[in-house]
Amino acid sequence: MAGITRIATYVPRRRLDRTVIGQTWGTRVAPGRRAVAGLDEDALTMAVDATLACLDGADPAHFDALYFASTSAPYLEKQVASVVATATDLPRATAVADFGGSVRAGVTALRAAIDAVRAGSVRSALVVAADARLAEPESELEPLLGDGAAAIAVGTDGVIAELVSAASVAEEFTYFWRTDTQRAVQVAEPRFGASYGYARDVAEAVGAALRKAELPPARVARLALGAPDERSAADAAKRAGCDPGRQLVPSLAAEVGMLGSPEPLALLGRALETAAPGDFLVVAGYGEGADALVFRATDALPAARPRALDLARALPVASYGRFLKARGFVPAETAGEVVTSVVEWKELAQDVRLHGSRCEACGLVQYPQTRICIGCRARDRLVDHKLGKRGTVFTFTIDNLAPVAEHPLPMAVIDLEGGGRLYLQVADAADGEVKIGTAVELTFRRLHEAGGNRNYFWKARPA
Repeated sequence: MAGITRIATYVPRRRLDRTVIGQTWGTRVAPGRRAVAGLDEDALTMAVDATLACLDGADPAHFDALYFASTSAPYLEKQVASVVATATDLPRATAVADFGGSVRAGVTALRAAIDAVRAGSVRSALVVAADARLAEPESELEPLLGDGAAAIAVGTDGVIAELVSAASVAEEFTYFWRTDTQRAVQVAEPRFGASYGYARDVAEAVGAALRKAELPPARVARLALGAPDERSAADAAKRAGCDPGRQLVPSLAAEVGMLGSPEPLALLGRALETAAPGDFLVVAGYGEGADALVFRATDALPAARPRALDLARALPVASYGRFLKARGFVPAETAGEVVTSVVEWKELAQDVRLHGSRCEACGLVQYPQTRICIGCRARDRLVDHKLGKRGTVFTFTIDNLAPVAEHPLPMAVIDLEGGGRLYLQVADAADGEVKIGTAVELTFRRLHEAGGNRNYFWKARPA
C-alpha cells in the first residue's frame, strides 16, 4: 500500500489586506487578505520550511527522493530540489527532480512520487510545492494571489491516505501563462478560461479518476481542488457530479490568497485534519489539462493527523510600498560579500546543512566548524555534529544600521536544543517580540544577491 505518510503546509507570516491594494488604485477588491513572502523569502526558502515541518523529527536519511514543484522557482538554470534536499539534510544519494510549467505541477509531482514508490525505485519520497507568483501592479490578479508551500511524505509504512486511482487530462488551452521574458503572470479572458478551461478539464479528470476507482461522486468525503477562484472550484465540483457545499474543501482564498502549485496539496492537508478512516478524498490540480488523484484515509490517520494550519499569527504588511518592495518591483538590494563557488562548496555542511562540531574530549557542541575546541582547546578531536532547529534567545540587540532592506533588525545569540550557540538575524518578529528566553526556530532564508547569485543562510524566528 503506497500513499501519504505525512503532510504539512507553510504560509508566510506577513499579510496584506486587500483593501490596501484597492485604496491604492481606487478599485473594488474582494474582501480578505493575501499572504506575502518576506524580502528574504522565495519559493526555495518556503519549500525548505514546508519540508522541515513535514519531517517534524523524522530521520531525513529515510527518504531517498525529493520532488520540487513550482512556477516561480528562483532559478531558471539550477536545480532547486538539490538545494532543498541539502538544506533539509537528505542524503547525497537522494534522487531529485524539479517540476514546473503550470500550477498543477504539485499534484503531478505527487503522482510521480507515489508511482516511484509503487514501482519500488524509491522507498519513500518527499514532494514539496511552493510558489510566490508575481502579478502586475493594478491588475485583477494582484490582490488574489498568495504565497506559500506544502510538503507531503510518500511511502508504504505508516500510510494515512492510500492512493486508490489517478487520471489525467492534457489539453492546449491558454488561460494563465508567463513567457521567459515576463516577470508577472498573464491571464486570458477570465470567465472563458474558468468555464471552458479550468472547470471542464478538472471535472473530466475527477470523473475519470472516480470511474477508475468505481466510486460514485456521492461517496467522496472531500474535494481538494486548486482553483483560480472559489466560483470556478464550485463549478468544477458540480460538473463532476459532486455537491460543492458538502464536499468541497473550504478555500484558503480569503485568508491567504490563491497559492498556485501548493494549493491543492494544502487543501488536501486541510481535508485530512478532519477526515475519518475510510473517507475518500480527491485532489486535483489544473494547468493545460488536469491531474486528479483519489485517496482513501486509513486507520493510521487519527494517530498521525496533520496539524491544523495556524493562520492567526499574522504580521500586517505596513504599506503598499512595502508590498511592492517584497515583490521585487521596488529595488531592495542589500550589501553583501560575494560568495564564490569554492567557499560555498567548502562550507556546504555548516552553512546549508547546518552541521557544527562536537568535541570528543569534552563533549562541547560548537559552531562554526573548526579544528580546535573552544572549550578545552583540544586539537583535531572535533567530529561532525548535526545541529537542532529549535532553541531560545540567550541575548539580543536591535540593529538600525545594518545594511539590510528592512529595519529595525533583531540580532540574537541562540542556544540550540541539543547544544550549540549561533549568532543570527531574527526574521518575522513583531516589535518587542524578541526577548531573552524567547523560543525560536531556525528558518532558511535569502541573505543577499551579491555577485548576481542568491546567497542563502539560516535565520531565527519566533516559534
